[in-house]
Amino acid sequence: MITISQPGDNRFAVVLMDLDRFRDINDALGHVQGDTFLKAVAERLKTLCRSNYVLSRSGGDDFVVVIPNATAETAVAFVKNVIDAMQRPLNVAGNHLAASFSMGIAVFPENGPDGESLVSCAEIAMRQAKKDARGGYKLANTTESTEAQDRLVLGSALRDSLSKGMLNLHYQPQIEAITGKIYGVEALSRWNHPTLGNIFPSRFIAVAEETGQIEAIGRWSLEKACRQITRWDRDGVRIPVVAVNLSAGHFRNRSLVPMIDGLLKKYNLAPERLTVEITESVMMDESEETMNVLSSIRKLGVGLSMDDFGTGFSSLSRLTRLPLTEIKIDRSFIMNLEHDANAQAVTTAVIGIGNRLGMTVVTEGVETEAQYSLLQALHCDVLQGYLFAKPMSATDLEAWARKPHDFLKTTSENHTQKDE
Repeated sequence: MITISQPGDNRFAVVLMDLDRFRDINDALGHVQGDTFLKAVAERLKTLCRSNYVLSRSGGDDFVVVIPNATAETAVAFVKNVIDAMQRPLNVAGNHLAASFSMGIAVFPENGPDGESLVSCAEIAMRQAKKDARGGYKLANTTESTEAQDRLVLGSALRDSLSKGMLNLHYQPQIEAITGKIYGVEALSRWNHPTLGNIFPSRFIAVAEETGQIEAIGRWSLEKACRQITRWDRDGVRIPVVAVNLSAGHFRNRSLVPMIDGLLKKYNLAPERLTVEITESVMMDESEETMNVLSSIRKLGVGLSMDDFGTGFSSLSRLTRLPLTEIKIDRSFIMNLEHDANAQAVTTAVIGIGNRLGMTVVTEGVETEAQYSLLQALHCDVLQGYLFAKPMSATDLEAWARKPHDFLKTTSENHTQKDE
């Protein structure tokens, strides 16, 4: 552990070194020779370190070097020596093996006030170096380090909030284009932390994915949504279907299907009351395991919806191979629908494809009556957007659902008046 006794101590640098492709050495020569290779690497590193340097093996194939009285320039000179020295092959049991490191450099006090934060910053820099080009180095960036620390803080707060049930679901209505009646709702995660305040979903969902909490949020969302359907039913509020978003990781987990089946039985719900929304990353993953999970969900009778269709790498050939019941056109196509011929062409094509494949087509981001009128004319099935309602709490949605709404009549009348 790196300790700093006083804030005024001399400057020093931390170099985190990750051995590139060490797994290949183990696989090719076995673990015994892999250990011999690591010892040879360590011996060479020792020859490059001065007597007052601290050299430590910090993990399976990671080393840390602490350089006292060092600036960033001093550390860079050291890692360049390491790069040059490692170009000479190492002799391991008659095999001449080349070695290289991806290295990250952090300097006290610029990149952190203590050893833990410096090692963390050096690790972030090392991972970036490995991503850019193996065998190189990168200096810690103060902005990147601060952002990483923020993610750690947010990730810890998210884990605590999940365990204490501090997340909530809000629900946005979806309206049948032809009848103007409610089709269902989309469940959307919301997080209002007592000290951090309201955290935007785009931010905490990204943190959840980075910190491995996204599957826990998905499980929580499914349970919360199923419980809420039964409560609405009990209170005489009929919400035909609730759509829940799940990340790609869920569909690589075989336990997802029995979990959904268990929730349906626990809350005595017909499977068609629940729809699972998938992302395009799931669509791109054509592994046998993922496809089996998707097929099994459909066999339960639960709906499968492709969210934000058309924004990434959507493939029509893949679309035909997935057991989807619904596709959702992304709001980006709707923003200029009234004025953009290209947006109209794409929207028309997607609606036509969905209809021919027997899928329900949902359009997100509907905000104007003109958009409603156009989508209605294009035979879109379901509309979702601020024209009808914003996402709201379960209690507010119940109050909203109890009020009479005649979106179809209002829209038709307004357009008749405009035409006149």
